[in-house]
Amino acid sequence: MGCGEFLVKYILFFANLFFALAGLALIGLGVAVELQIKEITNAVEASNFHIAPIAAIVVGSVVFLIAFFGCCGAVRENNCMLITYSIFMLILMLLKVTLAVLIFVNLDSYVKEIPRWLNEAFSRDQTAFHQIEKTFKCCGPTGPLSYGNLVLPETCCASTPCTPFNSYTGCSTLVEDFFQTFGVAIGALAIAVVAIELVAIVFGLCLANHARNQSRRAHY
Repeated sequence: MGCGEFLVKYILFFANLFFALAGLALIGLGVAVELQIKEITNAVEASNFHIAPIAAIVVGSVVFLIAFFGCCGAVRENNCMLITYSIFMLILMLLKVTLAVLIFVNLDSYVKEIPRWLNEAFSRDQTAFHQIEKTFKCCGPTGPLSYGNLVLPETCCASTPCTPFNSYTGCSTLVEDFFQTFGVAIGALAIAVVAIELVAIVFGLCLANHARNQSRRAHY
């Protein structure tokens, strides 16, 4: 193997190692967010809260599996594995570009709906809303004034007795910031991975071509 082929092989290997770690990061991020918003989805009648974290878990799993496949193909210099890897990587790259575009285009309008959903949940069942307060360390949709003249629940404060003076801020702002940060993180990570994937596809095809040429020369 020449110096160029050796370099391509190990660049491809370490690129896929990065993809595998990025896939695990997506899975971890998706699981963390899914656990964090569990109480929101129980109280808010909006099932699309689950879409983003579940999509992150699925995409992360697929990225990890394809990256593992690419690492094996790079080490073994198997033409069939490398071609298959490049095709799947191209499809995955297009899907991530689409996902990132959808996130950046729709994120603001989605986040703006959160105060309305939380207000509806608060009006419908304040007991269920206490779980959101406990998870996000917040108080009512807009703060302690959401409860009017009623006594504040213990979930509104870090210490007792719970009063408007030692209560948390409103949940709407915190939940909005949470989803805004999560959406931007997922979109930015997707774009970063896509940029490196493009290089990996080119290197994968180059290494596949080298493996095919070696196989042909071995038959002569």
